[in-house]
Amino acid sequence: MPTPVTQERIEALLDSLDLTHFRGESDGLTRTGFPGLVCFFQVEEAGFKITTRWLPVASAEDETAELRGVVNDLNRSLPLVRVHPVRREDGTTVVLIEAPFFTSGSLDDAQLTRMVEFYFSAIHHVKGQLEKRVPQLAAKGDAQ
Repeated sequence: MPTPVTQERIEALLDSLDLTHFRGESDGLTRTGFPGLVCFFQVEEAGFKITTRWLPVASAEDETAELRGVVNDLNRSLPLVRVHPVRREDGTTVVLIEAPFFTSGSLDDAQLTRMVEFYFSAIHHVKGQLEKRVPQLAAKGDAQ
């Protein structure tokens, strides 16, 4: 039976997938992670959005320029998922991977599971491409 997506439903799904998770005290967002990736689940009226941060950080201008080029190439081939290089206040650049899921208010458990599993598959593909195409950044992330 379709029901609204909530942080509790997302957490129950993560439990069923045997993924460790927690809810942030300050923002109430559910978080989970994979090696090199941290995922944030945000629930809105129109649906939910998952944002993932790839942990390596570009600290030099040439790294940022190269990362932007790789991200532009990735975005040409990815359905439903967007990759963004984001410049932080300290001048470093990180990569965010986002996907909004517009649910018209409710989903059944199987639909929610398929959406989240699709997204997890996509972020692992993006991570693999980033590691392949900017290996020097991936190595920096491993050292953190």
